[in-house]
Amino acid sequence: MAQAYTFEKTELRKRLKLFGLSDAHLEEVMSLFDKKNKRMDVVTFVLTLERFGASRTQISNFLEDIGIEKTTLITIFSKADAKKVGLDDKKIQEVVLKG
Repeated sequence: MAQAYTFEKTELRKRLKLFGLSDAHLEEVMSLFDKKNKRMDVVTFVLTLERFGASRTQISNFLEDIGIEKTTLITIFSKADAKKVGLDDKKIQEVVLKG
């Protein structure tokens, strides 16, 4: 079962401001949470923050602060990279060693 991590709305707003997000981008992030019953897939969350200008270091530090382990962060950012180039877990099926 997937694990959920929780943070306060006020803490998220504060951190997003520190990341340099504009008020419009901040409100868009909050709106995305509101539309999804206050929940968001972590990969979508990462990609959204990156699109709005937050650095991976800022995002990683925030996620680590709420309790996500570094090994899990590696997986999250790897999935974000795969999603950016149009791959998802279903399309990556195997690796083959030649020779």
